[in-house]
Amino acid sequence: MAPTHSFIAQAVSILLSLSPTAVLAQTSPGGIATCLQGEGLQFSTSSDTTWTTATTVLQQRVPREPIAVVFAQDRDDVVAALSCARNASIKVSTINRGHSFQGYALGTPGNLVIDLKNFTALSFDNSTNELTVGGGTNVGPTAKYLWDNHRRHFPHVRGSHVGMLGSMMGGGFGTTTRMFGSPMDNLASVEYLLANGSIVTAGAGSDLLWAAQGAGPSFGIALSAKIRTHAIPHDGALNYTISLGTNLTVDTVASALLTVQKFALDNQLPEELSLRFMLGNAQSVGYFYGQEAAFDQAVNPLVDALRSIAPNVTLTKNVLASFWDSEVVSTGAGMNSPTGGSLGAGRFTHIQSWVATSDNPLTLEQATTLFQNHRSRNRTDITNSGFLDLWAGTSLRTADSDTSLHQGNNLWLIRVDGVGSGSWPTDGVSYMQNLMRPFTDSLKVTGPLRSFVNYADSDLSLDEWSSMLYGSNFERLQEIKAAVDPSETFSGYGHAIPLPSFARC
Repeated sequence: MAPTHSFIAQAVSILLSLSPTAVLAQTSPGGIATCLQGEGLQFSTSSDTTWTTATTVLQQRVPREPIAVVFAQDRDDVVAALSCARNASIKVSTINRGHSFQGYALGTPGNLVIDLKNFTALSFDNSTNELTVGGGTNVGPTAKYLWDNHRRHFPHVRGSHVGMLGSMMGGGFGTTTRMFGSPMDNLASVEYLLANGSIVTAGAGSDLLWAAQGAGPSFGIALSAKIRTHAIPHDGALNYTISLGTNLTVDTVASALLTVQKFALDNQLPEELSLRFMLGNAQSVGYFYGQEAAFDQAVNPLVDALRSIAPNVTLTKNVLASFWDSEVVSTGAGMNSPTGGSLGAGRFTHIQSWVATSDNPLTLEQATTLFQNHRSRNRTDITNSGFLDLWAGTSLRTADSDTSLHQGNNLWLIRVDGVGSGSWPTDGVSYMQNLMRPFTDSLKVTGPLRSFVNYADSDLSLDEWSSMLYGSNFERLQEIKAAVDPSETFSGYGHAIPLPSFARC
């Protein structure tokens, strides 16, 4: 149930009374540095030799201009750094491994960034089968700890070095999502440091956990979280590729995609099957978490149906000896590394995403437009890539109101990347948006646009992204924001939830 305006107003008043008296905002590193030094914190500013390393992130297209980066060693450091920022009226963001496609880990210029990489504690509760993870954990070491010690699994994104909580609170999508839900679905609770300096646990049924599931960084600093884990029914897997052939027309590829879609809508593709349809070569690639005979029974009819569209269809499959082998193949060799691997080379990129639902599936016209648009790139300073991840499975048992990021009945998660060749052209964003605009417009004809937080276009207007990501949930998010962060301490990034208008009066 959404909080009432009177409740929100009361909460705002209480939180403001608990907050220290605001002082004049510091606009240079010197001001905040004095406070950080006084607290005995380790930090870096732009004049330090550590600055380049401290501000290294995957996304190179956006400016990297925080006022300082604090290397928190423990909770006391985080509390002290937040206090310094709050007293200086400086906004705060946190960084883990820096994989945000939008570059949001460093926030907007002038933010104080708190680095949580040291928060890597892990523990498992045998009574609840929940895994407690620190706010600085990343996918590879966490998944390996759980598998090696407890032979259990949690859904995660397909990047071993990626930070756990940022990717989970942004939705997350992985090869086991159709079986076990999205990473976001598996957040059981989040331990937050709020703007007023208090530490609270957002547990089941709370407004704050609901908000964390899709918009988490807007409400506080996630110090730790509990994650639901799952037993794997079959310790083995296989990966596969369905190839339609070469020199395929747009019409052929679009028809093939709709054939896959029909199988999914008719419940002929079991949840143990992951499937990614590539925009470039039109291959379907994925994993199956079961016996080979069960895979053949599920997939062979699909292959036969595709052959009626593209006669040269081939199916290749590779049986993997263990479930963990599939984790390494799907998510990277860093799954076996204590660090999860490395960030890798940064890139200049722009990302867009759309979601189709089972009650509003793609039409043939929309699918055709998608492939036409993707093939229409006509310049060499930007390359493009993309795919559609089949989501239909556990999402068909959820409602849009279950989490702040609406995901009820999700069918396809569609992503298109534009990547600059060594730099980003000044018209790159508008070019990529215009390239895909006919597809975007075609989706508007049949229903409201939907998107996905981790892959959201950072250059949309507030009205656009709030509607695409949260729909009717957005007003409730704003009310929760007013209750826990009325000073907008955690609003220093592009998709931060803003205060409602009544709280700004």
